[in-house]
Amino acid sequence: MAHFYAELADDYHLIYADRDASIRRQGDALDAPIGRDRVAVLDCSCGIGTQAIGLALRGHRVTGTDLSPRAAARAAREAARRSW
Repeated sequence: MAHFYAELADDYHLIYADRDASIRRQGDALDAPIGRDRVAVLDCSCGIGTQAIGLALRGHRVTGTDLSPRAAARAAREAARRSW
């Protein structure tokens, strides 16, 4: 299973028509039940970081983990690229 997700990490973004819009949309959806408080979030199975980045952009302190070190590394690169 880890090998499957490691291989998928480079191309996973292709499932999104507009990944940046999806990051914002998913961040908004996950932020709504949290409320105004900014909290520490652990995103287990963060993959390439779509939800983690979305929440971080909303001001939450997010730590992402994943079975695939390659996917988690991509999430870290994607987050850094967005100045997170």
